[in-house]
Amino acid sequence: MPTLRLIVLSLGLFVTACSGPGVHPHDLLAWRARETSVRPEAQRGMVHVELKEVERLRAADELAAARKLALTLAKERPYDAEAQLAASRAESDQVFLLPEDDKKSRNLAAESARQFSGAAWQSGGRTAEFDAQLAWTMGTTTHLQPMGDRAMHARQTLEVAERALAADAENATALATVAVVNLRLETLPWIANLMASGLPDSSLAKAEECARKAVKSVPSRENRLILAKVLVAADRKSDARAELETALAASPAHPRDHALEPQVRALLAELRD
Repeated sequence: MPTLRLIVLSLGLFVTACSGPGVHPHDLLAWRARETSVRPEAQRGMVHVELKEVERLRAADELAAARKLALTLAKERPYDAEAQLAASRAESDQVFLLPEDDKKSRNLAAESARQFSGAAWQSGGRTAEFDAQLAWTMGTTTHLQPMGDRAMHARQTLEVAERALAADAENATALATVAVVNLRLETLPWIANLMASGLPDSSLAKAEECARKAVKSVPSRENRLILAKVLVAADRKSDARAELETALAASPAHPRDHALEPQVRALLAELRD
């Protein structure tokens, strides 16, 4: 039966394509080494002061400078949970600064963010902000997992995000993570749904609820873009346009606002066509 053979071949090719690109440890070490150095003790400031400087740079949307300092602090203080958290956020920022077609670099940044977040947790970071960042980085590395592990990875991502929300119901990072995971699950290609097993429950209604809460907590372009994508998936394009227009009308005031402006404009232009 040629048709059956064609289906089997197509499924095999799909599994191969979706097996997960992964990140080689040597590539990750080289990636971090590009921006990281260990300073002599005499040149180091007090860690809490330098961590505040990282946050100041991020708030000023000086993401490259924030990343350089954060990665340096993480290397100098490998068992400091706050330093590891700062580095994780910096690497998450880096994903948005890289061209969308540079998938290798984006994957390295995303995996680096996940590993820094895991190191923060191992070093004692147990509050909502640590769990929220860990959940976000898990969500951004789902595609790096082998195909057979992705359902469990998505389930674990939601569990960590919900743990953060149990401690802080308004945590925008955790809310955005739940929204994105639900959106992705609800828009999986039919063949991925066919082959997946053990996927967590999801809905566009849950995605919208969490995205709106994230926007209310932190009205950034990033959160409005997530909400707009949920609304597009729900076939509510006029509502999505309104969110994107609101995002652009507001002055940049949050980390990644400048970096995400091209994506916001691109989706808005698509919806206006």
